[in-house]
Amino acid sequence: MNLSENQLLNLDHVRFPEGLLGLEEWKLFSLQQTTEMSPVAVLQCLDEQRISLIVADPHTWFSGYSTEIPQSVLQILEVQKGEDLITLAIITVDPDPFAVTANLVAPLLINPSKKIGIQCVLENSPYLARQPLTMQTKMISLKEGIAGLEEYHQFVVQTIDELRPIKLLVCKEQPRISFLVVEPWLIYPDYQPQLSTEDREFFGNGQDDDLEWLSILNVKNEPFEITVNLLAPIVINPKTGSARQVILSKSGYTTTQPLKTFDVNAVMEGMGLEVPKEEQ
Repeated sequence: MNLSENQLLNLDHVRFPEGLLGLEEWKLFSLQQTTEMSPVAVLQCLDEQRISLIVADPHTWFSGYSTEIPQSVLQILEVQKGEDLITLAIITVDPDPFAVTANLVAPLLINPSKKIGIQCVLENSPYLARQPLTMQTKMISLKEGIAGLEEYHQFVVQTIDELRPIKLLVCKEQPRISFLVVEPWLIYPDYQPQLSTEDREFFGNGQDDDLEWLSILNVKNEPFEITVNLLAPIVINPKTGSARQVILSKSGYTTTQPLKTFDVNAVMEGMGLEVPKEEQ
């Protein structure tokens, strides 16, 4: 099933009768996505709330991606043909060396009408279980850590072309700790953060335009909601790699600011990407 540009992935209580590879004991999941987090979605385990996976439609970056689905799998999913299914790839952050990959050998296949899913291992697939995604990596040092994680100081910002405008902030010391982050102006064009005197001294009293800003996206499961932390953004000096999570006191911003829909075309233009032309 090829999803239209505006169609979001939102399904509650999707049952995987056979579980997922390595997670066979858990069967029930929810699939959630918002305009702001597209093209990625979150597959949240309902049997074990600590388990959540980042997934995406592989056709987003591999337009020719195709799957030969065995008849036995179609029967489990209660469909006649593969075109009636949603196809998703699990995205993985590999710790050493740092890389972001997509599992194209074992995609998730979901019948949206029946809310049944299966992870199907494709035989003789030309793709990889760790298919690399186009990625730029930048090391940063958070000497004071992040609120609640003060013991960790070395992080990697990963910009992945296929997942723009979403970026990943991954802890080098503990790769299981990672955050979805975004440049705050892409969501709040009128965002006006003001650094304190102490923060300016930390960054060497340079110009604000020389700094990079990232806001952490928060994913809440019940009810499903995605918010952005505008009160405590992460500010980076790209010349030195030094970074700090600053607190914008008396700014009126919150750690759980509701997302605003942004203009996708404007974002692409701002990044120097070609905006798809509308079909006549």
